[in-house]
Amino acid sequence: MSAADPERRRLLGAALARWLDDLDAAEPPPPGLAPEVTASPEPVPDLFSVLGQLAALTRETQLQGRATNRLHADVSAALDRLVERSPEAIARTLADARRDARLELVAELIEVRDRFTRGLDEARRRLAALRGIRARFGQRPVLAALVEGATLARDRLDDVLRRLDVVEVPCLGKPFDPAVMRAVDVAETTSGVVGTVVEVFRPGYVVNGRVIRYAEVKVAGARSGERTTPA
Repeated sequence: MSAADPERRRLLGAALARWLDDLDAAEPPPPGLAPEVTASPEPVPDLFSVLGQLAALTRETQLQGRATNRLHADVSAALDRLVERSPEAIARTLADARRDARLELVAELIEVRDRFTRGLDEARRRLAALRGIRARFGQRPVLAALVEGATLARDRLDDVLRRLDVVEVPCLGKPFDPAVMRAVDVAETTSGVVGTVVEVFRPGYVVNGRVIRYAEVKVAGARSGERTTPA
């Protein structure tokens, strides 16, 4: 091309100008992008910000993966321990759980029986203290009905306890046994046998030889002047 050809030079200049304009123009959005995204007023992040966010996301993903791996290892170890346990061991665990639940129920039933007994003793005491015509036609029928009802309820409760193999510890007149009794008082005596139970404050119970509640008793002891002194 000759430098004297002004038309060619003009065409080349126009083509260069269009190319520069195309470089300056914004690239069209990729296909499939939602219109609200392209219309968002938020500025387009720069490349450094995008790389920083990607690095943070990668780090978080790594941490989550490690936590998941640890959880998977813990679950696998627990399953291995469960599989290693023999059926006999599992049966023993279940039997122990049932036994503990049964003992808790027995303890609650014993407490209910104690309340029935205290109420029954008080009603009987009041009934025995009534005298005269007013007693015959006043409070006596009510108290008599109360005593009868409480007696039936306690007998029914005692039957339930017997079916659960609950046995009351025999104490009154028996030698003091620390394996099933707790001495909460001592009565000085010259006629009774020292070391025997003379009063029961709170009955004790055993289930299949296992103490559920110790009996609280008063034990006969020697009089102060008759106690032996070391030589």
